[in-house]
Amino acid sequence: MTKKYSDPIDGYIWEVGNLLPYPEEIKRPVLEDLKKDVQDAMGEDKRPPAVVFGSPVDVAKNVSLAQSWGITSASWSKRMVASVIDSTIIGFLFAIAIFIRFALLGFDIDKVAIPFHNMEMDFGFLFISLPIFGFMVGYFIILEQTYSTTLGKRLLGLTVVDETGIKISWNQSILRNLSKIPLVGFFLLIDLFVGIFSEKTRGRNQRMLDFVAGTKVIQNK
Repeated sequence: MTKKYSDPIDGYIWEVGNLLPYPEEIKRPVLEDLKKDVQDAMGEDKRPPAVVFGSPVDVAKNVSLAQSWGITSASWSKRMVASVIDSTIIGFLFAIAIFIRFALLGFDIDKVAIPFHNMEMDFGFLFISLPIFGFMVGYFIILEQTYSTTLGKRLLGLTVVDETGIKISWNQSILRNLSKIPLVGFFLLIDLFVGIFSEKTRGRNQRMLDFVAGTKVIQNK
């Protein structure tokens, strides 16, 4: 959500800053210097700052690449712990949903056939579990794009960023989390092992889909 500023330069700086998912105390001086540069470049020009100085995305990338931000790549161990925490949260919500299903609907309910599998599944279970499966993926996609982290990652001080160091896009968030879809969950192991042993990602602690999406997980010092 974009904030409204009476000064277009202030609004422009806010947009750039919003794309930089780093602690306020370390990016504030950088943004203050940027504001001075934009003001000098604008002069008496009344055009939008993005026209004169460049789009917020491009500027954020340039600013981020010029800074170290005091961060390093997140270790596999911390990423694993964060995943366990997130999975526990999701599992807890799933358990609550199943409890509600049995509490409200009981055990005697019609069955529905699953096409091509010659199986039957409790309709009540299916009705509740499918949205939960969607939530399991949406949890990561929405939180990582909006806040650049999840609850588990936040507890471990981890942040998901673009390769250039800015906030990831929706497309990147969806792509990097495809392997977490429950129906193809085995792909998560492939995603992880390829990331660990591939020459392109070795030493960078990236999953395969991190590499494909152009994203990485960092650890704030």
